[in-house]
Amino acid sequence: MEFKKYLNEFIDNPVKLFIFFVIVNFLPTAGLLFTEPFDIWGKIALVLFPLGLYFVLYTMLKNIGLTQLLLIPLLIIHAFQIVVFYLFGEGVIAVDMFLNVMTTNVNEAGEVLNGIMASVIFVVVVYVPTIIIAAIACKRKIYLTSKFRKIMFPVGIILLFASSLLCFAAKNKNTGKFELHEDVYPADVFYNLGFARHKWVLSSKYLETSKDFTFNAHKKDSIAQREIYVMVIGETARAENWGLYGYERNTTPQLAKDSNIVLFHDAVTQSNTTHKSVSIMLTAASAENYDIIYRQKSIIEAFKEVGFSTVFLSNQSANRTFTDYFAQDANYTEYYRYFNEKTNNYDEVLLPRLQHYMDSVQGNLFFVLHTYGSHFNYKERYPEEYAVFTPDDAMEITRANKDYLVNAYDNTILYTDNFLHNVIKILGQSNSCSAMFYTSDHGEDILDDNRQRFLHASPTPTYYQLRVPMLMWFSPAYNEVYPQAIANAEKNESKPIASNAVFHTILDMANIDTEYQNPDLSLLNPDFKIATRMYLDDHDDPIPFYNTGLKKEDMIMMEKRKIQR
Repeated sequence: MEFKKYLNEFIDNPVKLFIFFVIVNFLPTAGLLFTEPFDIWGKIALVLFPLGLYFVLYTMLKNIGLTQLLLIPLLIIHAFQIVVFYLFGEGVIAVDMFLNVMTTNVNEAGEVLNGIMASVIFVVVVYVPTIIIAAIACKRKIYLTSKFRKIMFPVGIILLFASSLLCFAAKNKNTGKFELHEDVYPADVFYNLGFARHKWVLSSKYLETSKDFTFNAHKKDSIAQREIYVMVIGETARAENWGLYGYERNTTPQLAKDSNIVLFHDAVTQSNTTHKSVSIMLTAASAENYDIIYRQKSIIEAFKEVGFSTVFLSNQSANRTFTDYFAQDANYTEYYRYFNEKTNNYDEVLLPRLQHYMDSVQGNLFFVLHTYGSHFNYKERYPEEYAVFTPDDAMEITRANKDYLVNAYDNTILYTDNFLHNVIKILGQSNSCSAMFYTSDHGEDILDDNRQRFLHASPTPTYYQLRVPMLMWFSPAYNEVYPQAIANAEKNESKPIASNAVFHTILDMANIDTEYQNPDLSLLNPDFKIATRMYLDDHDDPIPFYNTGLKKEDMIMMEKRKIQR
């Protein structure tokens, strides 16, 4: 009874409600105050702007409960932001996160939410009671006095003005600049939301804006043997946990025994998000010129232009991204995971279909195999016989479960090793002039250091998200026809490379030429050009990958693994 009495007194006091609502809305800012790389003026602006904004918003109407109910969308943004904190320990909701919400199916989202239940519970405990209190106050018509509103509204305006002025003096230590719409919460989140919407609109027009594009591609030679080329797109595989890259566990036993593999030791992705990184691999777009993605077609079209039959096989669901548009350009397209349906096929489902098309379609073939790889929840990515590293049944993302999570992740790599071995086996049995190119879209954080970061697609990447495995396999018949190409690839094994090399390398692998193919980016070119490796940031600007906000822990790992800057 005492609690009910206190609660009623609290709800009936409009000034206390005002303070309560401001504090609840200020919680994400309090976290950012300790994590954002701002100087003192930036920190002050970070505090003054949201305070001024909330003072203004909560004094615009006299019914403060109604005001809070109208601002429920803002609470949803705050909740999302708190989840971002839980996963990454820093940063605001990025453009790519909004796009991921649009392109991630319910089952994938459910797997992640189950793993971060602690943050979900916190959000529910904080924001659901806030909405209930607001509803009660609205119904009771709890009004702020005119005097209070006349004082606090101009105070809010002054704070907003002061924070705007401070932006001219403030500095973001990562970018060297400071802009209110990109650096100050929640203005930056709404800017990112608008940016995401703009990108979504542009991508939805892709079929129209790219319809007249042609590579004008031609095959530079004609050989007697059948040619089959396979591009395997990995998911969330980080090089750090591959035995081939020196990992203490033998997670790649099959590939380690294959002498026809060329392994690239220093490869990084140009994006830590699937929809951008895969787009870069499949097209001539890169971090340096990403805007061409809206006008040009994919590597599938180039192979079609020179007479290859093309096949796109995916163990991911169609999710309305560029990858889907490219897939539909193939002569044959098949998906084995369906948007918002509970399906959990293992990647091996693609193998009999690879064999089927090789047996049933005559002539030269180009395949794109889009795997599900090491996507969380790791335990769901492999059959029980690949549960070599145990225990591996952790469902929740906590420090106490790290060993379980790593065990399960390592099992996914072991399974990927077997999958690639079987792709190679099928190609080898065809006795064709064939080759395979594999790389992953990005890596993954697995609570690796004291930052306790998890997953990928964070506002700022880490070493573990950036460094990816990359390899090529060549058949004996390919070696007979193009021995110099293999020798050139081996020459480039230790050079610093990025995922924008994939498109150009695969075209070169098949001896296909087009004005859009850049020899400087082909790993089969003896004169492969070493250049500054760029990263496509959240607003689609290219920046050197080592200027993406990497921390001391990342630099230590880069030095340890001899990753060049």
